[in-house]
Amino acid sequence: MLYLVKIFYAFIIPPGGIISLLILFNIYLYWKKFKGKYILSVITLLFYLLSTNFIAYHLVKPLENFYQNKTIEQLKQDKNDVIIMLGGGAINVADIDGEGQVSGYVANRMITVMRLQKELDIPIILSGGKVFEDTGREADIEKRIFEGMGVSSQALILENQSRNTVENVQNSKVIMEEYNFTKPLVITSGFHLPRAMEIFAREGIEATPYVADYQMSDELVFSIFNFLPNNGSLNTSCMAIREYLGILALKLKMQ
Repeated sequence: MLYLVKIFYAFIIPPGGIISLLILFNIYLYWKKFKGKYILSVITLLFYLLSTNFIAYHLVKPLENFYQNKTIEQLKQDKNDVIIMLGGGAINVADIDGEGQVSGYVANRMITVMRLQKELDIPIILSGGKVFEDTGREADIEKRIFEGMGVSSQALILENQSRNTVENVQNSKVIMEEYNFTKPLVITSGFHLPRAMEIFAREGIEATPYVADYQMSDELVFSIFNFLPNNGSLNTSCMAIREYLGILALKLKMQ
C-alpha cells in the first residue's frame, strides 16, 4: 500500500500532476481530432522523460564521471599552490553568526575544500559575487562561515565580484597573477566541473580538477520509482542540459 500511495502522489504532485493534465488534454485532442495533438504528445513525453530519475541519471552521470579525483598522496605530489572554490549561489537570510547562507551545492564544496586545505595547507580563493539584488555576496558569506569553522583568515582570499563561471575563472586568474600562483586545484560540483575546466583551459590555466559532490550514485539500481516523475529529477535533468549547452557555447566561442 505504501508504494501504491507513492506512485499515486507521483502523478498528482508537480511535475507529475502537470504531466497527468497534459495526457488528459492530449487524449481530448485526439478524440476531437484537433491539429497540434502530435506536437503536444512529443512535448508531454519529453516533459515526462526529463522528470524521471532514469533520464536524469543518464544526463548528469557523464558529466560527473568526466574527471576522477586524485588521492591525497597524488595531490601532494602535484604540489598545487592554491585551491579555487567556484561559486554556486547564496541567499540573504539570517544565519547563526551573521547574514547570508550558501546553497546546498556550495555547502558541499565548502566541506570538501576545508578537508583538502587541512591536508594540503595551501590558501583558498573563494570565487563568487552578488548575482542578483536579492542574493548574497557569496565569497563574503563563505569567508564568515569558514572562519567560524576554524579556518584561518590568512588562508582565505576573496574574489567577490564574479556573477558566472566565466567571471569566476577570469577574476581568479587576476588573483593568481597577483599572488604568483601557478598550479590551482579547482573545486566544484561534478556536473559543473567539465564546463569550468573548459574555461580554465581557454584562459591558459593548467588546473587540477576535483569533484566536491555528486548528484547521483555510481550505479542506477533498477526500480519502478526511477520511472516516476518527480521534481528533483526534473531539476537535475535541466541542470545537466544547461551544462551541455554551456559547453557547446564555449566550443562555438559564444561565451
